[in-house]
Amino acid sequence: MLQVAGSVGIALVLSMNGVRSWAQFLMPPMVLLVTLYWVLFGPVLYGLGFAFLIGLLLDLMLGTPAGEYALAFCVTAYLAQLLEHRVRHFTIPYQCLVAGALTLVFQLIMVAFGLIEAGGTLHLAQFCSALGAMLVWPPLVLLLGRLHDRGW
Repeated sequence: MLQVAGSVGIALVLSMNGVRSWAQFLMPPMVLLVTLYWVLFGPVLYGLGFAFLIGLLLDLMLGTPAGEYALAFCVTAYLAQLLEHRVRHFTIPYQCLVAGALTLVFQLIMVAFGLIEAGGTLHLAQFCSALGAMLVWPPLVLLLGRLHDRGW
């Protein structure tokens, strides 16, 4: 339980970054990736309720209307749970593709909220974080896998 709280806490701190350049579009949603890891590799303890609470916490931290991130995290976690038995047996490159696809679903939901709420614009660069998620997934799985195996 301590490693889950620590990994989510570090991901929340990383989500509060101050990157304001073209690189911000490549920044993967670290909180989502950490949540997906625990949903995929600890499905008995961490499921939709866990994803909802993490999303709600992110809503409160970022000041978004309550429920945006919570709903997006729940939908993404539900899709991850559907694929959970297969994904755990995939090799890392295939897991990267699944992580990228799930991040793309998350981004689509968040862009839809932005278009509905503020009449925002749609840019292709908003979906580049899926590429960043595919690049970050292997080290994240290795790091969290070592924490998970130690069983602190």
